[in-house]
Amino acid sequence: MKHVKVPIIDVKKYGGKQVAIVNGKIIASGHTLAEVVALARKQVPKKPLNEISIFLVPPTLSVIYYV
Repeated sequence: MKHVKVPIIDVKKYGGKQVAIVNGKIIASGHTLAEVVALARKQVPKKPLNEISIFLVPPTLSVIYYV
């Protein structure tokens, strides 16, 4: 499994949205998967889709504990 570098995401700015991340940077955001993929493809047209990570940002700050 490939390790994905995820940046610190501003919940106030991106909360409730989906974001596309490449090389640890947010390159696109939107409310639907189709919108985010289309915007990401414009930003990095030669990057294979499997190298673009897409995450749904929770609408509010969440904390996940791993035990």
